[in-house]
Amino acid sequence: MNFEIDPKKSIRSQIVEHFRAEIRKGGLKPGDRLPSARELAGTFGTAESNVHHALAALVKEGLLTRRPKAGTVVTTGVEKLTCAAIYLSWLFIQRGENFTRLLIEMLEASFSARGIRCMVIYDTPSQNGLEQLKNLAENRQIQGVIVRNLTPDQYPFFARLPIPFSALTSMRIPNRVSFFPAETIREIATRIRRDGIRQLGILAANQIVNPDGSPENEIHQQLFQQLRRQQLQVRPEWIYDSSRLGVAKVLDSTTFAYDGFRAIWQQPEHPEALLLFSDDLVSGLAMAFYRYNVKVPEDIRLYIHKTRENELVLPFPCTLLENRIHELAETLVQQLVDQSEGRPPTPGRLSLEIRDWRP
Repeated sequence: MNFEIDPKKSIRSQIVEHFRAEIRKGGLKPGDRLPSARELAGTFGTAESNVHHALAALVKEGLLTRRPKAGTVVTTGVEKLTCAAIYLSWLFIQRGENFTRLLIEMLEASFSARGIRCMVIYDTPSQNGLEQLKNLAENRQIQGVIVRNLTPDQYPFFARLPIPFSALTSMRIPNRVSFFPAETIREIATRIRRDGIRQLGILAANQIVNPDGSPENEIHQQLFQQLRRQQLQVRPEWIYDSSRLGVAKVLDSTTFAYDGFRAIWQQPEHPEALLLFSDDLVSGLAMAFYRYNVKVPEDIRLYIHKTRENELVLPFPCTLLENRIHELAETLVQQLVDQSEGRPPTPGRLSLEIRDWRP
């Protein structure tokens, strides 16, 4: 057994780190039996009490188990989930979304119902939150993390953490939940076409098209593909997303929605309907309707994606495309539990409810 003692660290923590790493990389496999505490004490050049304390910590983590007559045995290599983190990037702190507040509340409730403690990591512009998260994971103060919104540039960091994670994201990873899987996109496009709409505009608080007009990612590729299949015309001038401001996601949703509708409505020809991605655009849209004397649904039909628990004042008739934050929170937590118990994460499919709204 190759083991070099670092005098700057406690011997107990080094024994824990050694066996944890061996189990994680497969050097020790489920069912393998460890030597006796006396033998390990001789190997590590330390007292038996230090070995006992280190092995007890690994038993508590769920990596080892002690069996009568069998001694200390490697389990599935899965660490027991007793405390998890919820990571919130600086962008969503700036936005102050009601959705994010509700999601955190429901994640906390879901963890609590399972007897799991959790903490919320609020990041800063200098990303001190990521460093804090790394330290908590390496010191085993947390055994999993949920990411409010995972972006491609953040993925390598979370993939390197020595703990599992689940995330709200459009990336194609198994431990994710997305508002817009393929079946949901198909259902939305089919409903819009069934209502007799042929020309559609899109107002989105995030980036859905690149500067060259191509879809931003796979989910948006599927969106435009389904719209084409339903013979829905979406012209570039009828798309107003965050790329117009040169950012990934806007901070001032009200001003953005007002300016976005104005840009679409000032075109020579108007779309028959408008699809909103993000319910925080409603207030700015209402202001624009008042300013330009737009009547709904006479002048334009509205389709608004929102979360059911996030109550809004909707002063105009529209069709709501709703997911539930409670279901989202439960799925994210279950994915984390699945991974911590050695199972593939539960598929992140959210149900969609489509309903017509009249004020």
